[in-house]
Amino acid sequence: MTWNKRRIEELLPHIAMEIQLLQPSLSKTEDIYIWQPLPSGTYSTRSGYYAASMRKIEQRPPIQGTFDWIKDVWSAPCSPKMRIFMWSVIQRALPLGEQLQQRGIRADALCHKCKGVESAMHTFFRCPFAQEVWNLIPLKHVIHLATGGSFRDAIVAFRQAVCLPPTGVSNNTLPWICWAIWTARNLAIFENRTLSSMEVATKGIRLAREWNMAQDKEKATKNTLPRLHRPPRASVSPAVLTIGKSDAAFDNRSHRAGLAWNFTDSAGTRINQGSRIQDFIGSPLIAEALALRSAILSAVNSEVTHLKMFSDNTTLVRAITNDTQASEIFGIVKDIQQMTSAFVEISFSHLPRLQNIDADLLAKQTLRLSL
Repeated sequence: MTWNKRRIEELLPHIAMEIQLLQPSLSKTEDIYIWQPLPSGTYSTRSGYYAASMRKIEQRPPIQGTFDWIKDVWSAPCSPKMRIFMWSVIQRALPLGEQLQQRGIRADALCHKCKGVESAMHTFFRCPFAQEVWNLIPLKHVIHLATGGSFRDAIVAFRQAVCLPPTGVSNNTLPWICWAIWTARNLAIFENRTLSSMEVATKGIRLAREWNMAQDKEKATKNTLPRLHRPPRASVSPAVLTIGKSDAAFDNRSHRAGLAWNFTDSAGTRINQGSRIQDFIGSPLIAEALALRSAILSAVNSEVTHLKMFSDNTTLVRAITNDTQASEIFGIVKDIQQMTSAFVEISFSHLPRLQNIDADLLAKQTLRLSL
């Protein structure tokens, strides 16, 4: 399972380097189709439809200062409910007085606060009550809206609106404040309950802050990587547990990498270490995967039975433990997963780079001596 360099040079000399950058699997893993838009690599109808419908739009970057549906609505940093709300405002789907009058549902189109024409721009920005609400939002810079502007123009103008501390809101507050104004309007009309401008502003900021905090918690949960454990065949004492760490140093110009690993016991005493040079490396991720595979092979040859393996590359650890697909290291990951059967117990975990200094220094030294 290695490349025949002579035949490559004879038949395909113009892409010989590109071919050899592909790392074949040692275990002869068969090629598979990977759906790259999803981390799992598995196709879904929803993602396929989205990729097909958005391809042309994504290939044409939006002009600065113009409204873009993807950037300003469907990829906006807010909840799906707020995105639908923004879409409804732009598409004139909200039951505002102006829309209702045009549909013949109401005889007037007046704002319940100031008796002006109840349009989207009036309700959310130009009404004296809405202006009071916005004056209470601690924005870094005042947002100036053109007199004849539309709600799309307002979204574009608010792209760079930064909410100052101590609100706890780092993203654009426009959807949340507009939602708070809209719900306050409905309370006044349908339930005869009046909220002050301070109450509305506070509600909008609170909703934005709660959503941001929820995203931070979700991100922290995702970063806590699950570990792949094999059920032990016998009780394991800490003395026989081996701790392994791997790392790689990559040189983009020569497409060469230094691979390194070390093993210690549970008390931190070094057992052994190893390193080697690998040519035809296409990316740092491939180098990290090869370093981990080399470490596993070394552990198998040393007859290690209980191994706790660490890497500072989160993408690699996720590919092994979560069975997500990374096309460039697919074969290497399959090799690693198959080699786990040689152990009584094995786990793969992420550790910060600062806790992997020994393997990092050894990999860099190995690479430096080869250049």
